[in-house]
Amino acid sequence: GAVQDLLGGFGSAMTSFGRLLGLVSSNMLLLQVLAMARIPWAERSLGQDRITRWHRLLGFTSVNLMLAHLVATTMGYAALARTGFLAELWSLVTTAPGMLLATAGTALFVIIAVTSVKAARRRVKYESWHLLHLYAYLGAGLALPHQLWTGADFLAPPIATAYWWGLYGVALAAVLVFRVAAPLRTTFAQRLTVSHIVAESPGVISLYITGPRLAKMAVSAGQFFVWRFRTGAGWTRGHPLSLSAAPNSGSLRITFLVRGDDGARLAAIKPGTKVMVEGPYGRLIPDVATKRGLVVIGSGLGVTPLIALLQDAVSTGKTVDRPATFVRRASSADNQPLQADVDRLLASGGVKVLDLVGPRSRAGT
Repeated sequence: GAVQDLLGGFGSAMTSFGRLLGLVSSNMLLLQVLAMARIPWAERSLGQDRITRWHRLLGFTSVNLMLAHLVATTMGYAALARTGFLAELWSLVTTAPGMLLATAGTALFVIIAVTSVKAARRRVKYESWHLLHLYAYLGAGLALPHQLWTGADFLAPPIATAYWWGLYGVALAAVLVFRVAAPLRTTFAQRLTVSHIVAESPGVISLYITGPRLAKMAVSAGQFFVWRFRTGAGWTRGHPLSLSAAPNSGSLRITFLVRGDDGARLAAIKPGTKVMVEGPYGRLIPDVATKRGLVVIGSGLGVTPLIALLQDAVSTGKTVDRPATFVRRASSADNQPLQADVDRLLASGGVKVLDLVGPRSRAGT
């Protein structure tokens, strides 16, 4: 009903335009929460890489629209009340129902957006950035009272009320089920612990993780978990690490660089440390293959899930008729990650390795 106000005077037009921006921003905000809720069927259908790109686009756009909503609405009210912009902004924040909470939520979203800009992102440890990102859920919750108490478009029409409550409800349920309940259920059911630690090469560590019910875990080579290790301070930091060996009923293996984010703490983990997990995630699994031939391409520790895939292919006999090809990029032939695993794959006769060694191209070709 406020669309016609867009054709009215400046004050009415800006107020209505600001409300429209707020509605679109809220939609995008809740859609990005859904995008990263780790909904299994969505991840299998779309892939986490595509969902992550959508999440980033939705995130920056929703924050920009949220700020534009604040500016446009304040300009509209200021024009109608014939007051200054800053005076009207102060009045809205301090007197409008729910605005103090909404302002706090907006500040959280701005902080998350700023730290997600690539230039800033490179200066922040992944684990710290990931933990900060969780405040987006708090920001979404803080925005809800503002919509309930002052949002005419939120409550007036019954269809709009059902839509908004439904979207908030689905987003909340998805987070509670797939980001909280499901990981806790897996963690308590599996009772995973670190069994032993292996120094693969200088600066590269592998952790072997075991549990009494690993044989019943539905996990495939090529997938990853978000790992949390109960080591005391810092245990809440999530580490998205792929399996570096084909999973079996005895153990799971992950491999990481000690010089990476939080690597020194992980390298000091002791056998027996309890492990919390989210996952498994990812659709880079053997079941998605449509033909028997297999070529994998990777570099650095990005080869870890590929080695797991090759081990699975060899153990299941998929490379008997046609060996798999492993294209491995490296700046030096020395200290290739998990070389012992690659040597065993070569000895099996089921894998051919093509090493591309040399400096990176400066021409982009």
